[in-house]
Amino acid sequence: MKMMADDELIAALRAADPAALTTVSDSDALLAVRRARPERRRPRWAMIAAAIAAVIVVGVPAGAAATGFMAQTGWFGSPNPGDHRDRCIDGGVTEYDCDDEWIDLSAPDLDEVVASVYPTWMPLAPGVTREDLTARVVTISSRDALTPVTSLRRAYESESYKDWLTAWIAANDGGDTAAQETASRVIAEAAGWPALVATDGGGITDIMRAFAERIAAGDREAAQAAAEYEQAPGWDGVERRELVDEVFDEVFGDDR
Repeated sequence: MKMMADDELIAALRAADPAALTTVSDSDALLAVRRARPERRRPRWAMIAAAIAAVIVVGVPAGAAATGFMAQTGWFGSPNPGDHRDRCIDGGVTEYDCDDEWIDLSAPDLDEVVASVYPTWMPLAPGVTREDLTARVVTISSRDALTPVTSLRRAYESESYKDWLTAWIAANDGGDTAAQETASRVIAEAAGWPALVATDGGGITDIMRAFAERIAAGDREAAQAAAEYEQAPGWDGVERRELVDEVFDEVFGDDR
């Protein structure tokens, strides 16, 4: 039997499979996914309400029933074509998992999908409503791209975290000790919020905890540095890069 060198074998395999040499742009791949997905009619709110009621009656776990939104691609797991579902999570990649559906952010009913994944357990900062936060997440998410549904949940949590940083700063400005303590508690808890943890591929929640410890001790400069880092509305516009670097050094040390 004739032995083949590695490069000869690879060349032979490519010749036998011309598709192996084919590449497509991101935009073409996105278009192909949309064309392959069957067109869905927008469901009436009455039908959605009836479906929700049925779920409650029979006790099906939340998220187990399909809603039929156009933004739902029906594509789960790894974004790499050909990957098997048991290889969805690989090498520390945290942006998606096997049960994470990809969402079309340019779909006309994106707002409904975003609203459907609202984290009802999450505390809202003073003055912030569910509707306000949902509208904000829709605005920052809308683009011609696909994203895992977990990223929408993360957007909710991230935006709410920014709101609580702003709430702490406002309470500190106004001398409202009770409100400041409440904000400190939620800011500390935010580092453990599920979507933020699930998508933390490099110490982000550790940074949040480091800031939270300083904020809980009443450190206004740390609160402003955190607001600067997160681009929260409460940031006063004064750069505190040295303080941010100090927190990073505290978290990462020589590995930074």
